[in-house]
Amino acid sequence: AYKVGDTIPVAMNKVWPFNNPHETYPYYDFPFCQPTEGVEQHWMTLGQVLRGDRLVNSLYSIRFRTDLEANTVCDRNMSAAEVQQLKDAVQQHYMFEFFVNDLPVVRPFGIVSPKSATVDKDRIFLLTYMEFEVGYNGDQVVSVNVTSEMGLEHLTDITDLGDQSFLPFKYSVKWKESSIPYHQALKTQVRNMVQNQHQSVNVHWLAIINSFVLMLLILSLLLLIIVRVVRSDLSRYLSIPDEELNSVEEDSGWKLLHADIFRSPVHRIFLCAAVGSGAQLFSMIMLIVIVGCIAQYYERGAVASAAVVCYMLTAFIGGFVSAAMYQTLGGEKWAWNIFLTALSFTGPVFGVWCINNTIAWGYGSTSAFPFGYIVLLFGLWACITFPLTVLGGIVGRRRSQKRAETTGRMFPCKTNRLARQVPSCHWYQAPATQLLAVGFLPFSSIYIELHYIFNSIWGSKIYTLYGMLLLAFLMLLCVAATVTVLFTYFHLNAEDYRWWWRSFLSGSALSIFFYAYCIYFYFQTGMYGLLQSSFFFLYSAVVAYGLALVMGCVSFGATFWFILYIYSSIKVE
Repeated sequence: AYKVGDTIPVAMNKVWPFNNPHETYPYYDFPFCQPTEGVEQHWMTLGQVLRGDRLVNSLYSIRFRTDLEANTVCDRNMSAAEVQQLKDAVQQHYMFEFFVNDLPVVRPFGIVSPKSATVDKDRIFLLTYMEFEVGYNGDQVVSVNVTSEMGLEHLTDITDLGDQSFLPFKYSVKWKESSIPYHQALKTQVRNMVQNQHQSVNVHWLAIINSFVLMLLILSLLLLIIVRVVRSDLSRYLSIPDEELNSVEEDSGWKLLHADIFRSPVHRIFLCAAVGSGAQLFSMIMLIVIVGCIAQYYERGAVASAAVVCYMLTAFIGGFVSAAMYQTLGGEKWAWNIFLTALSFTGPVFGVWCINNTIAWGYGSTSAFPFGYIVLLFGLWACITFPLTVLGGIVGRRRSQKRAETTGRMFPCKTNRLARQVPSCHWYQAPATQLLAVGFLPFSSIYIELHYIFNSIWGSKIYTLYGMLLLAFLMLLCVAATVTVLFTYFHLNAEDYRWWWRSFLSGSALSIFFYAYCIYFYFQTGMYGLLQSSFFFLYSAVVAYGLALVMGCVSFGATFWFILYIYSSIKVE
């Protein structure tokens, strides 16, 4: 709560080229008016640091409900190099961000007036006069608008500015009463910054309907197979007397594979680690999206903070799933299994981060993490994430052991010592064909939603439609799982029992199309330079890898339960 005349905090943040939103630099790296007492860093959350924020003090003095006419901040003496720096920034459409009472404001450095019949060259105008229009409700600040429409009185022509030139920076403050409730101030401020948000809702619904129709078609096909084909096979199979079971081996199809279907796959320790990591990431995504549906992330860096916290807390799930599965498959190197699970995702992420952080450090960008926060993140992983993974692994392993002791066996069918020979298959039954089909169909259900998500991550937009995102994500999971189960059933009927890795990789194939879309999106934007390009392609590769783990885990889980269902119902000797 403020009283009349109280000082309202104003913090400058960072600057960046409009087309390169992750190429961020400190505000005072550019020749603006600096506080005489020196630049002081403000306290920031982990999420703000992760998104490149660097809040510092400013010279703008705003007092609660106290209007201020045009007031000079400073008369800046510019060298030729500083003038050229500002010209380049305006021509590259640089933006700067600052906070008034924690309400974000983003404005351009200036504008470029193109040459015309009366003007022989482009004119470069710098924003030197800012008009603050601050809204209040009772004793609280609820809105901020700064020079929403720039006129000649707000701009200074720096096209022909030379060495030792003076630039006057000014500002004014005007207060107005507002009806915005204080608890909705940030939400309203952010929504006002997102242009045409209401116009895109219909497009989101079209994408949801498209995904829903596709999901219904695939689910109908799956139910048809389960109800009519599998159940008829099982009914016929179960009606055969025990003494005639040997004659069943003359039959064909999935029933012949009962002695090989649960044969342990090659490199099972890596499969279990990947499935466990996928289960952890799946739990993390669901938590983030559900929280976003309940209380949307309007604060800058809130999504990054939520991702870090959720990833740490879901480490138990990853260790549990991986170790339980590894014990079920008869694995003995359980310690290595847990260690691989803990590093399956964080290891590649750390490698990519090292490359990008080094590049950002070389550019002097605020995208480079401060050393203290690097130590903090490593400490969180070492003290919370890794121990929870180990704990989950111990619990999952013991539970699998107890289940084996109780039931006497892990699977409904015994496995022969000698593996069955797999017959040759047609081209349309090849693993590559399955991967392409299973990857393309789920991708076709979400590619429209990806456009808005990418605009939020790699642009200035803020994503707020988490309810629609939840629907799209659930339908994506359903489509991927059902398509994988369908293709697995076709392969089993072709007497190919190698389903373990194939079911996981089928779901993971979505990431191929995802990364192809990333490349397409890059060339549709105006991104340029080593820093922004490395951030985009390398972090997009990390997201594609994480998506591969999630979709692989879901597809594998659906296939696993489907196979348990059909083979637990047949009679074997």
